[in-house]
Amino acid sequence: MQKTITLRNKVYPYLISVGLVFVMTLLGEFIKRKLEPTNIVMLYLLAVVIVAIRWGQGPAIITAVLSVLVFDFFLFPPYLTLNVHDFEYLFTFGGFLAVGLIVSTLTSKVRAQIIQRQTEKLHSALLNSISHDLKTPLVSITGALSALLDNTSKLNEQQKNGLLETARGESERLNHIVNNILDMTRSESGVLRISKKPCDLRDFIGACFEQLKDKIGSRNIKINIPKQMPEVNVDFPYMLKAFSNVIDNALKYSPDGSAIEIGASCIDQKACIFVRDYGYGIPKEDLGRIFNKFYRVQRAQNVLGTGLGLSISKNIIEAHGGQISAESVLGKGATFIIKLPLE
Repeated sequence: MQKTITLRNKVYPYLISVGLVFVMTLLGEFIKRKLEPTNIVMLYLLAVVIVAIRWGQGPAIITAVLSVLVFDFFLFPPYLTLNVHDFEYLFTFGGFLAVGLIVSTLTSKVRAQIIQRQTEKLHSALLNSISHDLKTPLVSITGALSALLDNTSKLNEQQKNGLLETARGESERLNHIVNNILDMTRSESGVLRISKKPCDLRDFIGACFEQLKDKIGSRNIKINIPKQMPEVNVDFPYMLKAFSNVIDNALKYSPDGSAIEIGASCIDQKACIFVRDYGYGIPKEDLGRIFNKFYRVQRAQNVLGTGLGLSISKNIIEAHGGQISAESVLGKGATFIIKLPLE
């Protein structure tokens, strides 16, 4: 499936190039009686520039070569032949081909430079985000340990225990951030090695809540998974990470006293699992971006996190041949829907 999509993406720009040359030829047929044939060359040059800007040098070169051949065959007398009676026009064709190749090369270089600048800006933003997320727990840990090691400070046992607890909590948070960054690197570099085994969904969800029990506290957790629900074939550790991130997100973005619901059903040979919270909800403009790296809903400034959890979950679920999506009513909560194939 992935190879088919990749091949389609490679072939698509060349098909568009051929189609654009065809369109320019039709336009040329309508105007060739009103203009000198050499003026129609500008239509094809426009096609070369469009393709070069949008798809790069390879398709643009094909567009330039094909344009010369089609122009000579259909729009330049004698028609429907590649013969040229006037030797001077050979220089016109050669000049157009040279200009087309130069334009495609220059445009592609400009395009590459623009992409590179955007990538550098993105990398800079990501590094700033990561450095901030790493720096915050490190500062807290350093401050707590420095206070404990300060011989001049007169701390009682309760205060010392409080500082140790702060250091422990921030260490766990730091470990979570580093693990998320490593997970994202693995999932994006194709290092994920999925080893599927049949798994009972109820046992699996129970393991997720066991992992998150410190964060759940006294929350009301409602689980509605039918007993006849078939097993799903998953890589248990990876999928545990994916579901835990989604449930953790629901816990973060909903009030402490609100409920979290987990349900499942079978639809079209797929296991459909939903995770619903009754929290702040997700604005419509954010729904399409919450699975992007480092993206976080802007209104929840007080929620700690790196913005990697949902992106990691998406990569893991898609590596299993599944999909994840979100629905939300602002102020009434959000629902995440995970679909996994039943084999």
